[in-house]
Amino acid sequence: MKNNFKAVMIDLDGTLLTDDKKITDFSNQILQKLYDNGIKIIIATGRGLSRAKQLTEKLDFDKIILANNGAIIHSSSNIATDEDLMLESNVVDELSTLSKEYGIRPYFFVENKCALLIQDEEDKNRFVDSVGDIGEIMTVSERNLPIDDCVSMIMIAGKDHIYDIVDLIKTNPNVTYHIHTKYFSKNIRMLEVQNVNTDKYKRAIHVLEHFGIKSDEVVAIGDAHNDLEMIVNSGLGVAMKNSDDILKQNADIITQYTNEEDGLAKFLEELFELRDYE
Repeated sequence: MKNNFKAVMIDLDGTLLTDDKKITDFSNQILQKLYDNGIKIIIATGRGLSRAKQLTEKLDFDKIILANNGAIIHSSSNIATDEDLMLESNVVDELSTLSKEYGIRPYFFVENKCALLIQDEEDKNRFVDSVGDIGEIMTVSERNLPIDDCVSMIMIAGKDHIYDIVDLIKTNPNVTYHIHTKYFSKNIRMLEVQNVNTDKYKRAIHVLEHFGIKSDEVVAIGDAHNDLEMIVNSGLGVAMKNSDDILKQNADIITQYTNEEDGLAKFLEELFELRDYE
């Protein structure tokens, strides 16, 4: 390996995973080879921890997982990390009231679970149909909101309602938010609200400091707008061929192949010259 990169930061959906949420044998082999040669592997995902662990179970080495866009840090390494980043309880309460005014049922990621504010299976199934399998799900009532340990609050609705809510919360200094459009129809948006300090890149750099690794020694690879900070600020920012346009416009390199074509693994194999390195 003839470059100076010491860590690889990888998004899950649309990057490491195929569209049917699998890690190919080739991707597994390439990441294992990198790990065996001292490269730190960081999985940086918007998914909750329980589902992220399930999806990466095939990677049989000591990986670091940044779940919920970095709000939760998980590693089997004996390293010190910041506490999980929770939404302030008053923010959860205010957003719950606001969503109710717009007729939207909010969803809550609580630690490594997703708590759905529902009273029937129909709404639960509607959420899973929209977002996919997210792992363990629990239900709560409006009288039992998870206001003290909520890492992420999600609302799915028509784009007009979502942008109205964004206008009301964007001046709040205690929150950050993402509007997801991938996997939804053109008139539907998913709004995700989190603690203002939640950021894949910043949380990853905090972890890598324990290994003496600097940002310019990191390769970051993603496909969506919540990967933008890590793409822009890492030593090498890589957008998948199937990425959002904004990521492609800000990346140093765009992969030649998509996530369905082992684009991540083929890129890393070439970057680290793994065919010639034994």
